[in-house]
Amino acid sequence: MRKLDQEIIKNEVAEGFRESIPYHQVAVFVMCGGDYLGKFAAEQPADFYIDTRVGRLPYPRKEIMQAVETLVSIAEGNGMNPHRLPPVVNFHSCGIF
Repeated sequence: MRKLDQEIIKNEVAEGFRESIPYHQVAVFVMCGGDYLGKFAAEQPADFYIDTRVGRLPYPRKEIMQAVETLVSIAEGNGMNPHRLPPVVNFHSCGIF
């Protein structure tokens, strides 16, 4: 896995990325396996952590944390509060998880 430089992402993010934030939120939600952990990562990425009690995840922890850091950088680059992003799309009864 290649480590992304978050400062470059913050400085070079364009206004066009604001529309892609919901897509990034869904990607992070799925990477965490959905449920409350995924919702927490997608809606409050700046406060997100993976507790040691969490068992098996669909993706490695490093990749999840990098995706969450990238979501924070994109939100900050667009002047949004990464502690409180818009709600993620509701997947209730869609058969995803």
